[in-house]
Amino acid sequence: MLYLNYKKDSVGRYVMIKIAVLEDSEFDYARICKAWERFSKEYYLSYELTRFNDSASLLEQFHSQFDLLFLDIEVPGKNGMETANDIRQKDHSVVIVFLTNFSKYAVTGYEVGAADYMLKPLDYYSFALKMHKVLHLVSQNNDRTLIIQTKGGMHRFSINDLLYVEINNHDLIYHLETENIMTRGSLSDVEHVLPTRLFSRCNNCYLVNLKHVTKIKDNTVFIGTDQLAISRPKKKNFMNDLTNYIGGNLS
Repeated sequence: MLYLNYKKDSVGRYVMIKIAVLEDSEFDYARICKAWERFSKEYYLSYELTRFNDSASLLEQFHSQFDLLFLDIEVPGKNGMETANDIRQKDHSVVIVFLTNFSKYAVTGYEVGAADYMLKPLDYYSFALKMHKVLHLVSQNNDRTLIIQTKGGMHRFSINDLLYVEINNHDLIYHLETENIMTRGSLSDVEHVLPTRLFSRCNNCYLVNLKHVTKIKDNTVFIGTDQLAISRPKKKNFMNDLTNYIGGNLS
């Protein structure tokens, strides 16, 4: 079977897109199902839909396992906008599309990082047009995100939001722009996963996202409000990596 060229695994095989739909209306959910069925046939896409009738059940079962979320704004209990805010606490990058009867929610939707919104009742041609943009974002996400298992559950975030990774004994601390995430592991394992062009060690304890370096002074690298020591053994390689990164982004 052929698949839409949007998402591949580590060895280049096309894989299934997993979609969660928060929708309490049988009529509107049926239209979503029909739209996906038609779209998948036209573009040879493999997908899996999981329906949730209320926000509580979605939040309870959400562990960054979905690639794409369709959230109806007008649902019982927490509305779709509030649900999106809660999801963003766990997952900074999952692609969200809002379903609504009112276009007035569009601007508010973008405040929680929604990719788009679709008016109900769903029109297939509008759906198909927007899905090309949405699936492109899904594809980018799968190339640029990390999923971390912690005691509190799964966390997914964009590599772009990662400032640096710290090792403290056997604890790995992922320093993000908005929070820190702690898990167990080794810095070497993380180093093998992250793109070498973008990340470099300034010493044995820190793996730095070169994108976020704002200043170098003596043997200190500045990343936002944080200051990290550059060790003598790592300095030459770190400075070379930083120079290559800056040069590559200027060319």
